[in-house]
Amino acid sequence: MKILSFDIEDWWVYDRYKIGRKIDWLPRLDNYLAQVLDLLDSRSIQATFFILGEVAKNCPEVVSRIASRGQHIGCHSFSHRFWGEATPQDVAEDTRIALDVIENIIGKKVDAYRAPAFSVMEKNSWILSILAENGIEYDCSIFPSTRSFGGFPAYKTKLPSVIHINGISIKEFPIAPAKILGREIVFTGGGYFRLFPYWKIKSLMRDNDYMMTYFHIKDFDKDQLRSYRSFQGESALSRYVKKYYGLNTCFSKFCKLISEIDFTSVEQADKMIDWDKQSVVEL
Repeated sequence: MKILSFDIEDWWVYDRYKIGRKIDWLPRLDNYLAQVLDLLDSRSIQATFFILGEVAKNCPEVVSRIASRGQHIGCHSFSHRFWGEATPQDVAEDTRIALDVIENIIGKKVDAYRAPAFSVMEKNSWILSILAENGIEYDCSIFPSTRSFGGFPAYKTKLPSVIHINGISIKEFPIAPAKILGREIVFTGGGYFRLFPYWKIKSLMRDNDYMMTYFHIKDFDKDQLRSYRSFQGESALSRYVKKYYGLNTCFSKFCKLISEIDFTSVEQADKMIDWDKQSVVEL
């Protein structure tokens, strides 16, 4: 089961962080999205697109375009705030606003969610209760390993599972790390997807029964303005490699992967799973 998902946030990110002039970057983002949607159509692939509420508010046509192509729409929060220090009130209000704006555009209930930076952790797993109370059936926020902005290394499984918490149940589709040279590495999006050669990515995809991808349109945009600054204690060189290495060939690598691997959306994956046989995680 290989799940294809995208975090649709870059129309907001480029504007907020002034990554060049809007008149320059907007046509590029729109063009890459159009190519992605055409490619999925050509392979009859449905993916899950996690929409940032700020994008839905400011660029509703982006959301409409994705939904009109029959793609599965999820929520990626409203504000893209990392939830490490958030209160239940913060998350509840952000979720309510995000779902309201997205659902008003697509005309149907949103049933899937991914937290910014996979920031559902052991200390704030109560977030899952708030999601379930707002009609979310599928969460894709848990990163069952350590990472810069959180991670949930104590999570008991790296496969789809049912979480019981505070009297509610929610289905979890976690990110799935692969063991590479003794380390758990997530290569299905971001820097490692750009870093690893295509043959290695394809081999890992085929060797692992469950994979969850997380692509960003920005990772395809080789003409974006590049920053050489350090960030939150990370060296400028490390930050540059993580954000930009392999950018020039990333889109062609992605297109090749889509042409050779059969992908599915979270919504379709749910129907393929016998949930009575999946792990139950008590939090």
